[in-house]
Amino acid sequence: MLKVQPRIYQEKILSVAAKGNTLVVLPTGLGKTLIAIMLGLVRQKDGRILIMSPTKPLVEQHAKTIEEVCGIGPQVITGSIPFEKRVKLWDAEWIVATPQTVEKDIMRGVDISDFSLVVFDEAHWATGDYAYVHVARYYVEKAKNPLILGLTASPGANSEKIQEVMSNLSIKHIEIKTESDNDVRPFVKQKFLNWTSIRLSKDYLNKVSQVKDVLRKYIRLMKSYGYVKTADLSRIRKRDLIKINSKLIGDFEAMSANAAALKTFHALELIENQGPDAYAAYLAKLKLDSTRAAKELLEILPEPPTEEHPKLGKLIQILKNNPLPAIVFANFRDQVDKLVEAINDEGIKAVKFVGQRKGMTQKKQKEVVLDFKNNKYEVLVSTSVGEEGIDMPSVGTLVFYEPVPSGIRSIQRRGRLRKGGQVFVLITKGTREEAYYYVAKAKEAKMIRVLKDLSPQKILQAKLVTYDEGERHIVVDDREISIAKYLSNPKIKRIEIGDFIISDRVAIERKTSQDFVSSIVDGRLFDQVAKLKEAYEKPLIIIEGLDLYSHRAIHPNAIRGALASLVLDWGVGVIFVKDKEETAKLMEVISKREYDKGKSPSIQRPKATTITEYQELLISSLPGINLVLSRRLLEMFGNPLDLINASLYDLMSVEGIGEKKANQIKKVLQTKYSVSDNL
Repeated sequence: MLKVQPRIYQEKILSVAAKGNTLVVLPTGLGKTLIAIMLGLVRQKDGRILIMSPTKPLVEQHAKTIEEVCGIGPQVITGSIPFEKRVKLWDAEWIVATPQTVEKDIMRGVDISDFSLVVFDEAHWATGDYAYVHVARYYVEKAKNPLILGLTASPGANSEKIQEVMSNLSIKHIEIKTESDNDVRPFVKQKFLNWTSIRLSKDYLNKVSQVKDVLRKYIRLMKSYGYVKTADLSRIRKRDLIKINSKLIGDFEAMSANAAALKTFHALELIENQGPDAYAAYLAKLKLDSTRAAKELLEILPEPPTEEHPKLGKLIQILKNNPLPAIVFANFRDQVDKLVEAINDEGIKAVKFVGQRKGMTQKKQKEVVLDFKNNKYEVLVSTSVGEEGIDMPSVGTLVFYEPVPSGIRSIQRRGRLRKGGQVFVLITKGTREEAYYYVAKAKEAKMIRVLKDLSPQKILQAKLVTYDEGERHIVVDDREISIAKYLSNPKIKRIEIGDFIISDRVAIERKTSQDFVSSIVDGRLFDQVAKLKEAYEKPLIIIEGLDLYSHRAIHPNAIRGALASLVLDWGVGVIFVKDKEETAKLMEVISKREYDKGKSPSIQRPKATTITEYQELLISSLPGINLVLSRRLLEMFGNPLDLINASLYDLMSVEGIGEKKANQIKKVLQTKYSVSDNL
């Protein structure tokens, strides 16, 4: 019997999850665990219930929640219990356990075939060789009546990662809710995101410049050896150098140069974004390093700056001017220690929270969290260990001491702010941190779009304005009327997605260079792109003005990163033009190509040589279906016969297939053959 009243969206998700293996994607704090408990209560009549979570503290937290919510005291099973004792605990009706322990016990003969539900909390861990993968495989093969529920706030930023999780957990259906969904919004407390730019002083920048010069020296060496194509630091990433390590075996000069470049990269990150103490500590570590690269670097790297990094002062100011308690996230353990000391020096009670591998036992972690909940401390300074799952108390202020280039980690961190409040992201101006912020935001937006695309129940967002067949024209949003005078046949309407509709598959978002930069800063860009991609097969962005990199709002690398993400991650075309008139002329050309595409000279179709190619060409012969859409349809339905038998609704669940195309396909497939029939 539940002691809490479930919300409507939780009941909706439950009704779906009860029918088959489901991945539930729900922001932190909106009740994923309650959905698992409700499903367990539904399934317990058919067998036992197993809930897994990656860490012992999370397991204990879930066990406590189950007892509080429905009065059931589940058996907790973790690696801290010797196997001889815990094997006897496997007879319980409800079990909460760590996946590593479950995997080991299965290998030792424990049978989980009679469990009617297995829950994988933080399901995004179900990749590679993680225990979740092996437990799921065994359960699906052996269970008499299996049902899997995956829970996560952020399963991954790309289709490949999400599909890997789904495949490893045998999941066929996704239930995703975002904070903007109508049935979720009433339960979401408002979070105010503050992008806080930090400027370095002239003297500090001089030290940073000296470190960059050292890095540039080694990158140029790597280029001269033929291992990298450019010495432009804005186009070289640390991971690029890590990837080529395996190619350097035997080339000792290149190995030494690459090692020096990697060490300098780290030194640059520390001096740019962490401060002189972190940089000085790294120089001290280099003195203990006997490699040739380390010895060379000690001779040419500059001494630490004599002034403090301005981030620290900004952090103190934020904590003094905003509601406490607060959580501060920092990437490095040494930085956590420094921040705790500095915050305490200001009379604000702070405590560190780090992982077990960095010196904090689970017992100590529990003590810190409990003390924080009981207001013994006002600020918790945490590494990434505090991002996921741990039942932290509600806080009023959240600070990212540096941004993280990960959509998953960004989502997990913001989930700590359950009752709303202020989120501050400290970004050092003119450094890679600017790009990290936009990369994380783009990955998060892409994740939501990919999840919706993968869901069989996806309902395509309706186009509020459709392109009418007939004479060639361009639909113009009534807020873009200044462009209309340059067009031969404009039709003025209010458009909610895009600024211009060229055809039923092409829509255009027009931006001046200033607006493009502003849309990156305020986060509009990728939200707009997500809507365009969902509604149109071929979205385009036109940027007017040739002064894109002259704007001082953000670093040019951040702009380049956004452009790269649009093209590579989103598959959206970006075209630069001089002014409004050139925009209009370009759209006229695109419009004519779209209108005349059926009248264009025919291009000989490639000959098929395999079954797959025959299938692709067969489906691409349907109206409005090119090879790209043909492959999407076949991936969705598995084979041409199932596609032919698919419903109109199922066809529309495929990206790029709107109601019009779906109707045309069904008409071709279902209409009795007649020589005179036309579409």
